[in-house]
Amino acid sequence: MNHFYNKLTTQNHLIGASLLRILFGIIILYNYIVNYGMRHFFWHDSGVISDEVYNSMYKVFFSPYGLNDSVLYFEILYHSGFIFALLFTIGFGGKIVHILNYIFYLSLISRNSLISDGGDNIMSLCLLYMIFLNTTAYYSIKVKPQWSFPKILPEVKSVLHNFALLFIIVQICIMYFFSGIFQVMGEKWNNGTALYYILQVDTFSKPFWEQILTSNDYFIVLFTYASILVKLAFPFSLFNKWSKYVIVTLMMGFHLGIAIAMGLITFSAIMIAIEVLVFSDKEYKKAFSFLNKLKFFKGSSQQKKQKGTTSLNKEVV
Repeated sequence: MNHFYNKLTTQNHLIGASLLRILFGIIILYNYIVNYGMRHFFWHDSGVISDEVYNSMYKVFFSPYGLNDSVLYFEILYHSGFIFALLFTIGFGGKIVHILNYIFYLSLISRNSLISDGGDNIMSLCLLYMIFLNTTAYYSIKVKPQWSFPKILPEVKSVLHNFALLFIIVQICIMYFFSGIFQVMGEKWNNGTALYYILQVDTFSKPFWEQILTSNDYFIVLFTYASILVKLAFPFSLFNKWSKYVIVTLMMGFHLGIAIAMGLITFSAIMIAIEVLVFSDKEYKKAFSFLNKLKFFKGSSQQKKQKGTTSLNKEVV
């Protein structure tokens, strides 16, 4: 019981939580920047969905973008959301900035769901869980006094952090597992032709990659079945560190392939960002130590080469 209590009241995966904050922040900033020139068309009353149409729709979350058709009001909301996303990325402002970033981002994607690629749904859910995570333990700018909630017991903070961490990991496991289950139930996934038909859809394919990927029947069948197996294996592979390394690497490669071949860049980036959370602080520190050793050996070899060249020059002189 003491061991369980210590594990529960000790914050875990702090490096992963901090990296998740940075990656999510970069993705949100990317959405604000890449759509900047089209922002009125996508989200303003004069755009593709008017305030009248939006307000008559069924909404899970009501967006303040639909409250006023003033251009000034819209610009204030949009640029405020960008500023809060930037502060969230650098880890400044504590929980208040995190909540404001969550509200402004959710307001933006709720105002026009037509341009969503599916990744926004999982990211908005994870951002809600992340309110209870300690995401500023690493790689953040801390200025005291920092805006935050009233002080609560450290043990309570740790318990909330660990449960939020668990919810995010369980959420992605459920997503992968049931995605694999539904694929198994599909006829085209069973006969190994699903990837071929996906690449025939103009919205989810690029002509260059479509020609390369569909030129080999064995390749199509292999990757169709591999997609199912990797998703079904993901939740169970996390219980062993070696299988976890393999399965997370495969899933990251899978999402990189989706980004390149299908053009779903933000969706793939969101899924890869969430997967950085499954590694512990100890694993990250070992990886950073290994990378530092590689740099050290590289620097040592360069120094030896320079010393050898210097000594040779002296002998020549």
